Amino acid sequence: MNRDSRKERIEKTLQSFFSPKLLIVRDDSKKHEGHNQIGEHEKETHFYIQMRLNDHKTTNKVNLHRKVYSLLNSEFSSGLHALELDIKSI
Repeated sequence: MNRDSRKERIEKTLQSFFSPKLLIVRDDSKKHEGHNQIGEHEKETHFYIQMRLNDHKTTNKVNLHRKVYSLLNSEFSSGLHALELDIKSI
């Protein structure tokens, strides 16, 4: 069983696929406590992700966002609710 936190799993997944020059994953779940869609005891539901990619083959911003969502699909299936993405190729 994987005991890594959701934050750690997100970091590992994105690092493995993109090998970014910069990767910041911040848990912003506390900012969203009390929202109707979020269960009272759910944790690690909202994340801010900043990535800087060097010459990545997928440079279109929409495609980069789609790829992140695709890579993290299993996290959405297990309680992840939302991402704020700041992704740029440098």
